[in-house]
Amino acid sequence: MILLLFWFILLPSCSFSQSLTALIQTGQNYLRKRQYVDALEHLNFAILKEPASPELYFLRGFAKLNLDDYIGAEEDYNQSIGLSPFQAEVFVNRAIARCERLNYTGAFEDLASAQKLDSTDVDIYFNLARIKLILKKYYASISDCNKAIRLGYQNESIYLLKGSAEWGLKRIDNAISDLKKSIEINPSNSYAYVQLGSIWLEQNHVDSSILYFNRALRIDSTNVYALFNRALARVKVPDQKGALEDLNSVIRLSPYNSYAYFNRAILFIDKNEKLNAIRDFTDVIKLNPKHIVSYYYRGMLETDLKDYRNALEDMDKTIELSPEYADAYYSRFKVKSQLKDMKGAKEDYEKAIELGKKSHYNPDSLTKEKKDYLQSLEKLSGDFEEMNTMTGKFQNQPVSIQLMPLFNFFFDKAPFTVQRFYDTYSKKHYHSNIQGFTTHDELFIDSVCRKGLVRETHLIDSMPNQVDLYLKRASYYAALSLYNEAFRDLDTVVKLDNGYVLAYFIRGNTRYGLIRLMHSLDTTQNMLTINKNPAGMENSPGGYDVAYDSIIADYTKALSLDTGFAFAWYNRAIVFSRKGEFRKALDDFSKAIEHLSDFAEAYYNRGLISILLNENLSGCEDLSRAGELGILDAYRVIKRTCYR
Repeated sequence: MILLLFWFILLPSCSFSQSLTALIQTGQNYLRKRQYVDALEHLNFAILKEPASPELYFLRGFAKLNLDDYIGAEEDYNQSIGLSPFQAEVFVNRAIARCERLNYTGAFEDLASAQKLDSTDVDIYFNLARIKLILKKYYASISDCNKAIRLGYQNESIYLLKGSAEWGLKRIDNAISDLKKSIEINPSNSYAYVQLGSIWLEQNHVDSSILYFNRALRIDSTNVYALFNRALARVKVPDQKGALEDLNSVIRLSPYNSYAYFNRAILFIDKNEKLNAIRDFTDVIKLNPKHIVSYYYRGMLETDLKDYRNALEDMDKTIELSPEYADAYYSRFKVKSQLKDMKGAKEDYEKAIELGKKSHYNPDSLTKEKKDYLQSLEKLSGDFEEMNTMTGKFQNQPVSIQLMPLFNFFFDKAPFTVQRFYDTYSKKHYHSNIQGFTTHDELFIDSVCRKGLVRETHLIDSMPNQVDLYLKRASYYAALSLYNEAFRDLDTVVKLDNGYVLAYFIRGNTRYGLIRLMHSLDTTQNMLTINKNPAGMENSPGGYDVAYDSIIADYTKALSLDTGFAFAWYNRAIVFSRKGEFRKALDDFSKAIEHLSDFAEAYYNRGLISILLNENLSGCEDLSRAGELGILDAYRVIKRTCYR
């Protein structure tokens, strides 16, 4: 249970303006309604007005905790404790955040601090029991559950927790008794039924297990844990059709669930639907690039389909991840034989026999063609609720993990929420005091751009030496993909004023737009998708490198004229990313942040690049900051990448 503390004693009312009080009250109301994104927005403004309030950091930490931003939550709890280390609830919540980050030592320290402040707080013992269950300290977990119960903890969760610990000790009767007590307290909690079903499934009482999974699903038809485990039970009946239907439902509800894809692939193999199985193993590998068995099984299926080149790649990857896997060497021996690589085949065969002997493995079994794939069905582990992407949690919604786009110069009217502004009042090489920029391409409406072309052309005819007119017309041309015309106007701007910063910035953007158009015509991927496997990144084709260098040269020229131009640092970082020069991209995103401290898009992109480079801590810290600054997709990315 996560605690939500509404402070009984706030700072004196005279310390707050009315607007601050309203912000706090609105933020608390959103927290009560579990609308954590909205709460975060209001609490951010409140903290700007009152940065020394421990209560506000606690409340914002609670919002982040419920968005699964454990790094951000812990940081806010640190701030709260630093300002006022006297509230047990803050230590309890920080312990929860630390537990989710696998910092169990820190979590225990926080719960010990909370005990010193209030030894009767039942949530301290609940969370001690929860952490000890995770660590498989079952007796200690049960002891803490009993302490919580003696202190008056009446929520059904304590019996669900205690029953799980009893199950860990294989004291089945005690586990069943505790879980039934949980149901007695709250018959509408589907997870107690799921746990009972799982116990019966483990005991091979399949009919009883399905009965309890059915009860769980009558309460909550979207409970993916119940659906998944019912699929495993149905396999044992056997009811392969029903099992497949359940796994289809899990994937529909939880599209990032690698367990479901893996097990559905196994069922497809049993049905001899090899292409469907390959597709599902491919999805498992996308979600978990180090899942050895998926590479191996996919390679076996590709071998069956005589797709030897792909089979060889999968066996190579299997052996890379598991160099002692004898079966993989034997399978690769067969693939290489088909590819007429007899020398490599002989080496792999000998390696397979050698490894088989070392592991007391019967070499004769290497020749077995028939695999009992259904023995590979995997059980689901982890938190139940977080796997359901459809029922409430904002951060569980699907997200396309990709870099935020370039900023474009924008000078027409639009809401402030879709623009950023740069104050150039005291700067040289600009022709006005405020510059607008946006990432929202939808603002460049074709009809508006065409009207703009007519207007700017008319003005140029009467004032041919006004550089701003050419600059604006070039922007309209670029938005309409009329790149030759745009470059012609930009060349004119540079001839009239070779120190005009925006001319180089816009020319860089225009070149970039042309390159992306050429990519799309070549059917090359148009978006740089970030995952946790740098080798899987598609860098720019060699033919575009020179063009990318020209873009970088334009941004570099703009930065030489204005080193504080954060949007040029940001845009140049994206181009470096496209070239695969990720360290340079990180440096440029950092420069952008240095000059614009609340640059949310730069934090977001720097976070993605850091994760790509396996620097997860700094990457997730950046994503947390980006989420706090308003990029809500950051919370969905955090959920997908930071705590696995």
